[in-house]
Amino acid sequence: MAPETILLDASHVSKVFGGVRAVDDVSMQVREGTIHALIGPNGAGKTTFFNAVSGYAMPESGHVSFRGKDVTRALNWKRVAMGMGRTFQTPSVFPELTVDENVRLGVRAHAGQAFRLRTPRGAAAAAVDARVDELLRFVNLAAQRDRLVAELAHGSQRLVEIAMSLSTDPVLVLLDEPMAGLAEAETDRIVGVIRDLRTRLGLTVLFVEHNMRVVLSLADRITVLDRGKLLAEGTPAEIAADESVRDAYLGEGVLEHV
Repeated sequence: MAPETILLDASHVSKVFGGVRAVDDVSMQVREGTIHALIGPNGAGKTTFFNAVSGYAMPESGHVSFRGKDVTRALNWKRVAMGMGRTFQTPSVFPELTVDENVRLGVRAHAGQAFRLRTPRGAAAAAVDARVDELLRFVNLAAQRDRLVAELAHGSQRLVEIAMSLSTDPVLVLLDEPMAGLAEAETDRIVGVIRDLRTRLGLTVLFVEHNMRVVLSLADRITVLDRGKLLAEGTPAEIAADESVRDAYLGEGVLEHV
């Protein structure tokens, strides 16, 4: 059996804000082809750690490597160019534009057409059209392509952002609380798309989430942070049975029915 490939390797990462260690000596490895969840109580440092590994915040200490290359000090756009996609807690979309226009902006930027004054024609235009169509079908928004994003339900806006993140052809997709603020039906839609990221597109996923039903059903491996430190790591079964994880979540009811 071939050894597993480590796609993202964060080693002893720390991040300080105003003298407070938001992330304190955290290490984590994400293996290629897996869905990896990052969980923890509010204020555990999850988003700060996400920002450190994706280039939106530089760690004070530690190292981050992606696809075997040190990216600790690499800016976020350089990591995107290397194959790292990212979404945010609040969908980073253009609400005044249509679904098609949002995704098209990402596709054109990735094709090097973002700053061209003239609209591409011929083969270049056909390639952009085909890629936009492919992404909209993947997130099941082709029928809503001409609607303004501001008119969409929150879950559909999340799907637009996921499609935009895919426009850069990533190998690793980082999703920051993709289920936040969603009703159950919308949550199920996003869960289906996350599964499809791996099964249909062959991508690796790292996601932050509070919904433990979702985490335990989706993740191959789970990393738990508490007060900026690594608390536990393991399979869903191991994490659900871990008393230290239950203690960290005490009072939030997150693991109450697990």
